[in-house]
Amino acid sequence: MPLVECYPSQINQVLLNLLQNAAQAIRQQGEVWIKTEAEQGWVRIIIRDNGCGIADDHLSRIFDPFFTTKPVGTGTGLGLSISYGIIEKHGGKIRVASAINQGSEFTIELPLRFMGRMI
Repeated sequence: MPLVECYPSQINQVLLNLLQNAAQAIRQQGEVWIKTEAEQGWVRIIIRDNGCGIADDHLSRIFDPFFTTKPVGTGTGLGLSISYGIIEKHGGKIRVASAINQGSEFTIELPLRFMGRMI
C-alpha cells in the first residue's frame, strides 16, 4: 500500500470507531474483515462484518450527530459522525452498505497525495 498523507491519530480514531461497531454487531459470533486497496489516486479501506446489519430507514441518518440505535447509556451516537468529519477533512469519502441479518460494509476512500498534490 502506498503511504497516505494524513493525521494518523485521526485515521486511527476512525478505524477504531468502525471496528468497535463491527465487534458489537457480530455479538462474539461473527466475523470482521478488513481489506485495503489502492487505485486511480485513492486508497480504499473496507471494513465488513456479518453481524446484525443496519435497517434501511437508519442508513440515511447513520452519520448524523447523536443518532444511535444502541440502548440508552451504551452509545453516544457520535462515533460515526466524528468519523465522517475526519474523513471529509482529509479530502476523503466514507459510505456504508448494509442489510439486516447479513452485516454491514463501511468503505473509506482517502486521496493519495505527494507533497500536497493529488497523484
